Order: sequence, then structure tokens, then C-alpha cells
Amino acid sequence: MSKSKAKKTTKEKTTKEKDIAKGKTAKKKGRKEKQGQVVAKKSEKKVEKGAKEKLAAKKKSIKEKKKKNAEIKKLQEKIKKKKKKPTFSVPRGADFKLKKEDGKAPSTGYRTSKALRYLHPSGYREVLIHNTKELEMLAGRANVAARIASTVGRKKRGEIIKKADEIGIKILNA
Repeated sequence: MSKSKAKKTTKEKTTKEKDIAKGKTAKKKGRKEKQGQVVAKKSEKKVEKGAKEKLAAKKKSIKEKKKKNAEIKKLQEKIKKKKKKPTFSVPRGADFKLKKEDGKAPSTGYRTSKALRYLHPSGYREVLIHNTKELEMLAGRANVAARIASTVGRKKRGEIIKKADEIGIKILNA
């Protein structure tokens, strides 16, 4: 490093230190903070003019979504807790006599509660869909998810998925 470069760097350092001592850099920072405060005040005025109603509506929708999510989580927990059904060899025929080697016959104790019956593990009621008309029928119902039938082709499947996104219905096999 040459002597001239070394002198320049030391001069730059000393000038920066003098500026800091005088408070020049602090003033620049203070101006930026003031400008930020002015911008904040303008935005607050805009909020006061009519956005308060929008904020209230957003808060309500968020609360409703949280309630729905809480209900779904409760249902999912109940589904996890329900008894696992054992495999039975069911006796068929009028003359059939049950023997030990035939296995257990099903009894009424293994049936699930009505609240959990026919629920998908995600907590939604599952409905089979073949076209967009059937999907539109589900628009007003709560806790319902659609499953697209396997016989539906790619083109119609795409239409159904787009329509479901617009309506807000979850598709289980999209």
C-alpha cells in the first residue's frame, strides 16, 4: 500500500469521526425517522376514512375460519380415537352353524358413533362428484369435501377443480 493511499484512508476516518462528533449523521437519521412518522400519519387518516369497516369484516372472517378449523381438529381427534375394526369372517347361509375356526361374528359394539360415521380422516364429509352441477349443489354446505369420480376425464376434471377453487370447496383427490 502506498503512502498516498494510507494518508487518504486516515483522512477519511478522521473526517467521519469529526462528522459524528458534530452530529451530522445523527441529523440525517432523524430526518428519515420524521419522514417515516409523516407517512404513518397519512396512512392512519386513510384508515379512519372507511377502512375500519373493512378491517372489522376481515376480523370476523378470520374468527369464523378459526372456529371451523377448531371444529375440524376436534373431529380429526375423535376419528383417531375411534376403535379399529377387526376383520370378521361373516357367517352366510341359513344352515350355517358358527364354529370356533370360523372366527368371530360381528357385534353391535363395533359400530362408530353417528357424529363420526362416513367422515374422511381430514374431518370433512365426503361426496362423490361427476360434473360441475353436482359441485355447485355443495356450495352452501359446511364441512363438505368433494371427491372426483375416477370415470371423469382430464378436461372435465380441470373444469371441476377451477370451479371448486372459486366456490371454496376442498377436493380430496385433486
